[in-house]
Amino acid sequence: YIGTMSASFLSLLVGEFTGGNSSARYNLPVEFHRSCHRVFENGNHGDQSGLDATLHLSMTALSSLVGYVLNNTSSNTLQDQSLMEFGTCIINVTFDVLSWEFGAGSNKWDFSSGANVSAKDSGRGGVLLRPPQKWREVLIRPDFLGAVFHVYTAVRIGVAGGNSLDSTVMQKRGRMSHQLRQLLLQLASIAQGPIFTDQNERGAYAGFLLDGCLNVLETVLTEQQQHQDQLTADSMIWECRSTEIVDLVTMLSRITSNFRTKLLSQLATFQRFLSALCAIGKWLLESSVTECHQAGGDFGSMEGADWKNDAIAQILQCSEAMAGDYWLAGGSDSQEAKAACESLAVSLAPLYGVHCACRVRMASLEEHYLVREHAELDEAREEISATALEEEMAAAASLGRFNILASMKALSEMFHECMPRLKTLFGSAGVGGELNAEMAALLEEARMLIVCACHLLTDECEGETPAIPESVIHACQAGGSPHHEACTASIFGFINVLKSIAEDQALKATVHPEDPRLSPLLAKTLLWFFNRWGAAYVFPSFEEYRDDFGGILATWSKPESSQPMISFFTTLCLIYFCHWPQEKEVVLESTSLLLALGKKGPSVRDLLVADASFEKIVALHSVCAYLRHNVCQSEISAAMARIGGGLSMDMVKGYQRLPYNDRAKVLTGLIVCCSDMTNEKGTTMLNSCLQSIETPFFTVMQALVKKEARSQNIDVQESACLSILLYSGVVLASEMSDPERIPYFLSPSMPHLSGLMIYYAEDLTICESLLKLFRDYAERYLPMLTRDQCIILFSASTSLLKSYSEHHCKSRAIVKTSNSVEDFEEEQSYNDVLCAIQLLIQLGTKDFIDLCNTSKGVDSNQITDVIFFGLQQILPLMTQGLLRFPKLCTHYFTLVGFMVETYPKNLCSLPLELFDSLLDSLLFGMSHSDSLVSKSSLHGLAGLAQEHLKTHSLSNHLSAKPNIIENCTRRLLLEVIFQPIIWDRVEPAGMALLPLAAIDVHKFVEVINAVSQQYGQKQKRLHCAFEELIKPDILANVSKEGREGRVVRVQFKNDFDAFVRNVQAFLVMR
Repeated sequence: YIGTMSASFLSLLVGEFTGGNSSARYNLPVEFHRSCHRVFENGNHGDQSGLDATLHLSMTALSSLVGYVLNNTSSNTLQDQSLMEFGTCIINVTFDVLSWEFGAGSNKWDFSSGANVSAKDSGRGGVLLRPPQKWREVLIRPDFLGAVFHVYTAVRIGVAGGNSLDSTVMQKRGRMSHQLRQLLLQLASIAQGPIFTDQNERGAYAGFLLDGCLNVLETVLTEQQQHQDQLTADSMIWECRSTEIVDLVTMLSRITSNFRTKLLSQLATFQRFLSALCAIGKWLLESSVTECHQAGGDFGSMEGADWKNDAIAQILQCSEAMAGDYWLAGGSDSQEAKAACESLAVSLAPLYGVHCACRVRMASLEEHYLVREHAELDEAREEISATALEEEMAAAASLGRFNILASMKALSEMFHECMPRLKTLFGSAGVGGELNAEMAALLEEARMLIVCACHLLTDECEGETPAIPESVIHACQAGGSPHHEACTASIFGFINVLKSIAEDQALKATVHPEDPRLSPLLAKTLLWFFNRWGAAYVFPSFEEYRDDFGGILATWSKPESSQPMISFFTTLCLIYFCHWPQEKEVVLESTSLLLALGKKGPSVRDLLVADASFEKIVALHSVCAYLRHNVCQSEISAAMARIGGGLSMDMVKGYQRLPYNDRAKVLTGLIVCCSDMTNEKGTTMLNSCLQSIETPFFTVMQALVKKEARSQNIDVQESACLSILLYSGVVLASEMSDPERIPYFLSPSMPHLSGLMIYYAEDLTICESLLKLFRDYAERYLPMLTRDQCIILFSASTSLLKSYSEHHCKSRAIVKTSNSVEDFEEEQSYNDVLCAIQLLIQLGTKDFIDLCNTSKGVDSNQITDVIFFGLQQILPLMTQGLLRFPKLCTHYFTLVGFMVETYPKNLCSLPLELFDSLLDSLLFGMSHSDSLVSKSSLHGLAGLAQEHLKTHSLSNHLSAKPNIIENCTRRLLLEVIFQPIIWDRVEPAGMALLPLAAIDVHKFVEVINAVSQQYGQKQKRLHCAFEELIKPDILANVSKEGREGRVVRVQFKNDFDAFVRNVQAFLVMR
């Protein structure tokens, strides 16, 4: 009892000095806690530190406990409740000491160093603990590690003897076992630093940890096999077993991340480690499938699903850590690396096939249950589940890539088992009837297999050049694998299987597009696969690869081998555009596939232009470019006769049903695909695509101008919307070859597009579409615009913004909601404001102003006037209600920060009401959680103050409201500088405070006195801190020059940093 109480006291004591929750009750400044932390860690005047003394006490007591348990392994000893309580408390103390954050300047009490610490530690690869060298003799004791594992083995609750234990004893032994596992996890986190003398010592330490963990894990698996019938999901033993397995695989994951594959592969237990990972993974997956069967596919009723998923996730983390290890992934030619790869391929890779089979089966069972019970997942849960599954499949791909051939064989076998049933299902399309549970389960099975294959063979390359994974290339090259030819053939055959499935489905869709057996979701998944796969494998960019170009790189690298794939892709897109135009996700993937192919390069673009199906898509666009959804058949026939192209009426009617947004996306892809200037046929197609939208638009505009058509006519209005969206599609084709052709095409149309506002200024939908069009055009093409094109853009934007602000800014009300979903929806309703802000930002860029500001161009003052006009219209909207939206807030402060930095005089001369709105938004933004917003706000505040020092530009505002500067200073001090948020905005806060203080020193002193009175006894220290910070010579220089100058800036920056550290130490209470 005494030992238990003493250990509890020590644990509480360590918690007090580490800054645990109880420390917050002291209501003392941070400097007190920092000093206590330092003294407890380092001692005082050469005395032994409290931390070292506690460590030695806890380790001595733990050693005694270990010895006692090992020497007294009788059942009576292990049922002694007081011993279990004592052991748990001793382990808690040791755990707390090992968790100590070393260095008073790098722990939780130093808020300024958070970013630096995280940046420094970000590359540690999972290393959590770096104890000092003086702890070496206590911690680096392999014999002690082995003894702890022996104690754990004795204390843990086995299946055979657990049922005979008293529930209280079982509970206390379970608690002690859990704490021992947490301690071992902490010890597994000691992997680097001065505590190890060399790599051999690290290896020996890792070996003891790995041996102990594997011994326990193998015991668990053996018990599971022998006593499966004694375990029930609601028993305490089952609960103990689940947490034990999760902790053990987490320990293996920790060891893998910290000690790395190179070191682990040199251990005698490496092969055993891989086999154990594979065995425990198989058991977890297979038992999950069994439980899913028993639950009838109802995931919600599966008791063990969560902890098993956690354990599987840790195993996959192990796999990812080893697969991503540069020693292996970097293509090392050493014999050790090759041996390690072979071990992974033989011992761990087989888990991939089991993982795919089990996950596919479980998904099929769940789909069967949902359809049978007419149940539906709520949208949020479905999205979370889909994201989690995608992440798991991507992680599982690292397993499969250890042995590509075996993994492809496993997937192919599952596909060949599924294909006959799937083709039979497609063959039954058109016979009538609804989709039953068995059909839905089969479709989900096929879809999941495609997802598995996609992650195995491709990587997510968003924003990068698509490339074939290195492991796939290596497995298919002559020098990389003895089975390279079989591996290449397996991938080639697998692609042909997927082609066959997609062809069957697409052909049936042309006849029975409404039949649910054809599953648009499956089509979307196939297109997603071909999108990622085709972008990497078809005509691969050899510049991305360092090895020879044989194997899989050569399979689809020539026109004769690539043309059939290109033709297959375009035919799929053509069918889905014409027969499933309302299936948005299918159409989106089809357009993405076209765009991905177009971006591959001139070789692929030449093949596309030469393809008959692609030619039909171009012809369909040319025919339907200006056809509304409600046109009559005679108009369609006339358009078909005008364009030609060998199109059928059904194809044109199908394509015409595409939503206008999707038509614009198709157009983007077509422009990119036809953009090679050296290809005459492609140039002809490109001109046809562009001409088909320009001519109808000018016809509509001419009819409006001549009043031959009424703007309120629904057909005219719809034609205007269609034209705007198609022009937007042209703008988004900036990744085409020689994109400077787009401004030459668009410039003549820009005044007319802006002129639509004359007729549709009150229609917010059309306004927003036009603002998006102008914003995208400015963002994407500004660097390549000529002077004349810039002037056209400026004139058109000016007219557009004036009409927009007149009708949609002055009388607009902001309604604040509290629900996060409603917030998101409401933010979408203010997209027009966001687009207007972004357009103003683009118009204010230096490149644009320099191009316009020529002897025959537009004066820069005219551009400034337009930007300020737009800002004045938007300012009344920028209440705190609207600024809570992240995108709007960020872009607004980007605009304001730019304007204050570039044109502070203009902002200072705003009317008082608008200036108040501007200042309120800056004061709101300086304490914003987003550091970019806060820095922009503080820079803006500093710019206004500096401008007043130089030109007294705020004199009129100060005569009406004398307390403007004092209010800004007070809020800056109380809401930013004296708050913990200061640490990511120290410099801009200081540079804002300095000119505010220099405007009127006497009033600044009054503000300091008023603020200081709020802090009672700390008032004197606060005054002293300000006296050290605000030096008369610096203020005099700033007042005289209106700016601080480089030397003064550096000096004040250092002084302000020291001031903040000092003030925060005694003002912030904990």
